[in-house]
Amino acid sequence: MVNPRWRPTIANSRNGKKKQKENEVKSEFDLPATEEYIGTHIKSDLGGKKVSNKSYEKYYKGMI
Repeated sequence: MVNPRWRPTIANSRNGKKKQKENEVKSEFDLPATEEYIGTHIKSDLGGKKVSNKSYEKYYKGMI
């Protein structure tokens, strides 16, 4: 059964977007700012960077 409300002009989200040039390469870009770690590691080394979850350190301070 065909949907009577379907219109190809609104269904195709790629319609109207500009194509990036195939040979164009960005030479400069900015890295995002470093954010505070909020994961499950209490004290760990991830990818050469020391991370810790402050609330876990506070909760488990007697066990670390």
